[in-house]
Amino acid sequence: MSKGDETNAMLEGKGNPLPIGWFALFTPDEAMPKDRGLYVKRRGLIVLAGVVVTVICWGLGQSADFAEHAYARGFGQYVARGQAAVTGVLPTSVAELVIVFVAGWALFRWGLASWHVIRRKRRALNAVACGGLKVLAFVSVAIALFYVVWGINYSRPGIIERQGWQAHDRAPADRAAQAAELEPICRDLVEATNHYYFTAMGSEDVGAPSYPMIDFDAIDADLEQAFALVEKDLGLEPGFGATRAPAKPVAASFLMDYLQIGGFYFPWTGEANYHHTQPVSSIPFVIAHEKAHQRCVTSEDEANFIGFAACVRASDPYTRYSGYLFAQRQLLHELIKLDAGKGRALLKQRLPGVQRDVNAVNEYWARFEKGAAGVIGDASTAVNHAYLTANNVEGGVLSYRMSAKLLIVYARRQGGIVRGGADS
Repeated sequence: MSKGDETNAMLEGKGNPLPIGWFALFTPDEAMPKDRGLYVKRRGLIVLAGVVVTVICWGLGQSADFAEHAYARGFGQYVARGQAAVTGVLPTSVAELVIVFVAGWALFRWGLASWHVIRRKRRALNAVACGGLKVLAFVSVAIALFYVVWGINYSRPGIIERQGWQAHDRAPADRAAQAAELEPICRDLVEATNHYYFTAMGSEDVGAPSYPMIDFDAIDADLEQAFALVEKDLGLEPGFGATRAPAKPVAASFLMDYLQIGGFYFPWTGEANYHHTQPVSSIPFVIAHEKAHQRCVTSEDEANFIGFAACVRASDPYTRYSGYLFAQRQLLHELIKLDAGKGRALLKQRLPGVQRDVNAVNEYWARFEKGAAGVIGDASTAVNHAYLTANNVEGGVLSYRMSAKLLIVYARRQGGIVRGGADS
């Protein structure tokens, strides 16, 4: 038998068998029937283009002035509004469809390649090399698009600098003075939260976690009007309050339970997405937070602060309640660290229904912090922390809690209160 005939016989399963599975990595150089072309030149050019665009964006982002004036107030804002106009036509989350399609396609291709390798129809080296080049090309393009359509916003100056609030960014020197400053702010928040719970629910305690008959599309539309007030009241850039596409509920919200996230912004489609089965008391604030991201707000502390500012300017009392509940929890947490006695005394002033909602939120997420779910949640947090850190977000995932500082700075600017809109 000639060398060529021997090779053909091996490919057809005759003669000496080829190594099985991933051991096929070490087979001779002869091609197998299901080997694929690597197209190194084409895919290399795609990777190179993605890297070049990303580097250009990184270079432009080194100028905070460019990021603020040319991008966030110019090109970036128009891109975000354009995305919203296109994807907002569909009631379902385009982001969710994209994620499902990409994940499904990747799993299908991986499974098919693995099957061919196991069946000795394809060399593992060919499958790994081909798949690796495809992934590299896809990731390089995705990262480049991310920075073109949204990522440069991470280079903007912080909101304290943008709004000239530096004079209010000076905390008292000692813990006692800090607690003395924070206590009346927290008391005001507790009163506001109690007031809007009672206004929305008609009772001090409805006997279950609050679940008013509300239309989340109407909540979204109400928040859009509130963002226009935020632009005016805070003196934000023109166009900040312009209408964006509505936030969309994620059909597979149960997956977000395990990832321990209440919502996410998808920059490739310009969509705000939210977990629609989490406790209802959190949802209006989560929607407002994600809609802040639609407005070129990148850091989580600023999105929390802007989301709060929008909630408390909404006309719907339950939306205001959701915003005040968020701010109250953040600042009471800080007060308890400074003076546990003062903080816990204010906790006792919550209406029973408000405390019930807080308990419901804590209990809901606690279910996903143990066992396998906890491992998934920890992995999700680690990925998010790496992502935020890579984009120079101070504190990484801790930035979600750093909005407490912005609330305090805002309270100083307001003369000691954080109430907004009709409450201020």
